[in-house]
Amino acid sequence: MKKNLLIFLQKPTSMFVIKTVTFFAVFLVLLYIYGYSGVGNAKFIYADF
Repeated sequence: MKKNLLIFLQKPTSMFVIKTVTFFAVFLVLLYIYGYSGVGNAKFIYADF
């Protein structure tokens, strides 16, 4: 079982898929965190000048 997993992970196609899914998951987490930051919710500080 472990040997088959190591063989699977050495294939370029499987590594590409794993990296793509990982980067996409990190991107989604960053977007989710950015939504909580409230960047677009506050008034612009210089709007009253």
